[in-house]
Amino acid sequence: MSTPILPAHAPVLPTRASLALHGQLASSAHHAAGSSSLSAAALAALIAAGLLILACLAWAAARWWAYEPHWLPAARHACAEAGLRLSATWGELRDWMRLGH
Repeated sequence: MSTPILPAHAPVLPTRASLALHGQLASSAHHAAGSSSLSAAALAALIAAGLLILACLAWAAARWWAYEPHWLPAARHACAEAGLRLSATWGELRDWMRLGH
């Protein structure tokens, strides 16, 4: 049996393969139009990592050029003394618990 020849103005119904191909082309065109494949969490992590790197570079530059604010020696001394007092208090508590008072 021969296939009928359709006139040029006859509508052509799409097949599954042509619809799938059209869907792939449409999704690739949508992706190429500026859609990002990164999630919001990944983008936030990248921004946080960039800020951390920037802060590390600023800290390295401050150390390289020996920048020290006027309040830093006093703060360093205060933190050391607080650590000494805390360790002494913790030692007293351990002794108190060990001796059973």
